[in-house]
Amino acid sequence: MSIIGLRSLSVGKATELVAQRATACVVAALVLGGCGDDGHLGNPSDGLDSLDSELSPDLASTADLCDFLDQSHCMLPFPNDFYTVADASTDTGLRLNLTAAALPRSAFSDRPIDPTEWNRNDGFSPGAMIVTQVPGIDLAATGAPQLTDLSASLAPGAPVVLIDAATLERTLIWAELDHNHVSSPDRQSLNIRVAKSLAYGHRYIVALRDVKDAQAYPIEASAAFRIYRDNHRSGLSFVNARRAHMESLFGTLERAGISRASLYLAWDFTVASQRNLTGRLVAIRDAAFAALPDGVPRFTVTTVRDYTTAEDPRILRHIEGTLAVPSFLVTPDTRTDISPVIAALTPYFTTTAPLAVDALKRAYAGLGDQPLPLPRFHYASPTPGVNDVPTRDGDATTQVPFSCNIPRAAVNADGSVQPARLALYGHGLFGTAAEVNGDRVTAMSNEHDFVFCATDWTGLSANDLFTVSFQFLDLSNARVTFDTLQQSILNALLLGRAMLSPQGFGTNAAFQAGTPGRSVLDTSALYYDGDSQGGILGGVLMTVAQDITRGVLGVPGMNYSLLLERSADFPVLAAMLYAAYPDSLDQQFVFSLWQSLWDRADADGYIQALHDRPLAGTPPHEVLMHVAYGDHQVSMWSAEIEARTIGARLHCPALAPGRHPDAVPYVQLDCLDARDTGYHGSAIVVWDSGPARVPAPPHDNLPPTAGVDPHGDPSATAAARLQMSRFLQVDGTVVDVCDGRPCASTGVAAVAVW
Repeated sequence: MSIIGLRSLSVGKATELVAQRATACVVAALVLGGCGDDGHLGNPSDGLDSLDSELSPDLASTADLCDFLDQSHCMLPFPNDFYTVADASTDTGLRLNLTAAALPRSAFSDRPIDPTEWNRNDGFSPGAMIVTQVPGIDLAATGAPQLTDLSASLAPGAPVVLIDAATLERTLIWAELDHNHVSSPDRQSLNIRVAKSLAYGHRYIVALRDVKDAQAYPIEASAAFRIYRDNHRSGLSFVNARRAHMESLFGTLERAGISRASLYLAWDFTVASQRNLTGRLVAIRDAAFAALPDGVPRFTVTTVRDYTTAEDPRILRHIEGTLAVPSFLVTPDTRTDISPVIAALTPYFTTTAPLAVDALKRAYAGLGDQPLPLPRFHYASPTPGVNDVPTRDGDATTQVPFSCNIPRAAVNADGSVQPARLALYGHGLFGTAAEVNGDRVTAMSNEHDFVFCATDWTGLSANDLFTVSFQFLDLSNARVTFDTLQQSILNALLLGRAMLSPQGFGTNAAFQAGTPGRSVLDTSALYYDGDSQGGILGGVLMTVAQDITRGVLGVPGMNYSLLLERSADFPVLAAMLYAAYPDSLDQQFVFSLWQSLWDRADADGYIQALHDRPLAGTPPHEVLMHVAYGDHQVSMWSAEIEARTIGARLHCPALAPGRHPDAVPYVQLDCLDARDTGYHGSAIVVWDSGPARVPAPPHDNLPPTAGVDPHGDPSATAAARLQMSRFLQVDGTVVDVCDGRPCASTGVAAVAVW
């Protein structure tokens, strides 16, 4: 029956039809001996009449490439175990098996996405962006869980459900329609977002049921899905080969209380293992630290500048230098000249000129077929397997720049030294280590006696804008940024070791002061503090750090498939991506696909191991998350997901009544009792700049743009810095600096540090 036919039914008749289908399933179970958990419905030739004529006539030619359950796009629904193969060598028993011919083609390179790096994954992202299309669906009429009521996803009758296939436990999710860049109404995707990271290595089942259009009429499932749900005969071998798997899904859903007769669509996917996502960075960390002479990286101080009080009332001395770091990156010497692409991009980044699409296409046409000369990990094998990890090319070393500041607070008026606590600082997107000189960081440094040192987040620093652009123009280059960022996190860890070691920075005259001169560094502990991109990458660094156990994540988040479209900064990069992949279903699929690779350098891939199940050879960690309500640059929703995943306690009351758009704000986040003055664990504190400055952010996949961007407000607030200082101590605790009320930011202009 068509959608039009269903619309002609009364509600009672529609209910009767569902009941008839349920009865048909029961009869089939009795007659054919199936319809349950045994994975079979008997011989498919004994089922209901064939629906083969309703399927696309060219389906057989794409059956090995595309999952025909959603025929709106070859790769949908996604993520999907349909795109995996068995592999006994992996921790999940699977590995991805994507085929280039099925993937979107870049309009610039005129090539499909190269799936080689993705096919080294043994599952999909723990922050999976689940994408499909349901023509005509109305989320409100369907009763789908949305950001305005996350708790609805756990209701017994929730129409959009994500279930752990082993435990039958429901996952906190929300559903949304793509509103970001829809190329045409019939290319609008349905996106399902997880509100807490999925468990490593677990298999999940997505189930859509009782979906409705804007008139509240039921939407009929596709003929392809009804073949399985209702047991229709088929003469197509590729259809029948999948019956046992689909029956297994239906059986699991029945045990979870979800009737197959109610289903519009169901499929499953497996989350990648912890080793697969984190193993590369852990391996280069361990190899690099093992290679250090005497356990300390070699360093050179190149610049020392002492300031008078008039020149800088907060900073006594600024120090710059370089650090010798083992390098695991190589740049292919293919002699491919990428300068024409950079030349075509330069006006776009340096002036108000629009993206030169035609010029970029011409530039790409001249690149040839060789790999681009962009940095990437070096492996012992030219075709590394799922579990292979990066290696050094001989004894390759790179010189990494660093910047440090010694506060005036480190030297008392009488010349004696008050040793400063040590902290790595993480800068914002396309920034540099020079952000350590910013007002917020120097204020924290002098107010609370910290020496901050920073290095560049190479991969997403000021020098990387053009390199990053290549992945937006063609996703085949995505690994470049993620490989480089993992090396960059290693660089920061080694900078921390140089700060902390008694044989490190403190032995150099640049880090000595007072009368008589002595080291100003308190080497009893090392901490981390990062803002924006530094808060995002800080989740990775904190999870893998061996010398740091406590850190502050300022205006943080995770999961770039969620962050990008919800950032007011993204349109500059988005113009390249949307020109490369102009179809909106391609775009949403690309975001989902991207995340499974981005997890290698995104807290989404690591943060589950932050405390409860730390990585091998790594201590448990605690973090203090400072979130800006309605942040224009880093979505506050992503911070909530991170907090749920690590079990952070929430400062309560978090916001004034009615300020949070969720009907049940902060689901699955336990409050931190203000009377508990000895709480040492992870916490999330929401800083609100007030409704007069910052209205509630949109619920769709759109960036907040109304009002004033509060992104820099928490770090500009003295009370927030005091809370940070009290947390960043060996026996640090989370103190209530807001007197039992919601925390209010100082009303200052936002600092663009993302």
